[in-house]
Amino acid sequence: MVSNDMKKFFIKIFILFVFFISYKSLSLAQEPIVEYLKKKNIDESETQVYLLNRCSAVYAYASAILMKSDVLTSKKFIDTSNQLLFKSTELLVIDKKMKLEEAQEKVEKVRDDLFEKYINSGKDNWKKNKSHFKGSYIAIDMGICGKLVEGQLNQTQ
Repeated sequence: MVSNDMKKFFIKIFILFVFFISYKSLSLAQEPIVEYLKKKNIDESETQVYLLNRCSAVYAYASAILMKSDVLTSKKFIDTSNQLLFKSTELLVIDKKMKLEEAQEKVEKVRDDLFEKYINSGKDNWKKNKSHFKGSYIAIDMGICGKLVEGQLNQTQ
């Protein structure tokens, strides 16, 4: 027979475990780009670099998801991801006077971290509704990043 003290102990451990799992999930999620931009000045290079990194990460994520089902679109997305990463690097070199190698290393690390967050959010979303994108901030981020990419293409033409 288990004493009341033992029951209380196990209940406390269970609650701590649930709290830890919930905290871990929350720490992996990221706020939607829209929410981030509401609090930032888009004219600041730091905001632009972050936006380019986020968009690079979401395009890399989309590329990874589509790799098996749509190779052509997957390739286009990874190319776009790399172009955005290059723009981010370029901004750091020009505005922050960073050395090219240092800037490349920095943006690649940031994109990798953001990419991981998209993977975790996509897995969570898949469990909820069997979609990596729909019904999540990832779909909204893709829309915003699509507008950014469209704007960049229009500027270069």
